[in-house]
Amino acid sequence: MRLRHAVGAAFGALALIATIPTSAHATDGAFLYQYGDSANPSSGQLEQPSTRVCINIPEVEGKPGSAFSAKNDVGDTLGMIYSEEDCQGVATEINFGAELGADVKFKSVIFEIE
Repeated sequence: MRLRHAVGAAFGALALIATIPTSAHATDGAFLYQYGDSANPSSGQLEQPSTRVCINIPEVEGKPGSAFSAKNDVGDTLGMIYSEEDCQGVATEINFGAELGADVKFKSVIFEIE
């Protein structure tokens, strides 16, 4: 009976370890963007953002407007920007070093290490 409990506990611990999500890591670089009036935009940036974590753009969070003109200077990452908060809606990929035009509007972003 004790052996069965020990084996069950071992399998339970193994299953728990396998299901624990990986942790987020801070990166080097910045994610640059603009927001507000496109004729006279303001600039924003996310400094050393974490990877594998959805980040809502603070200047447009909970507001009707969107950010635009994204530039991914976050070292060796692939970014996915989303048209809605909480990484919902239409997704657009932005590679490291890439810049998107003012026509691509977004409210959240997530980064993955390439």
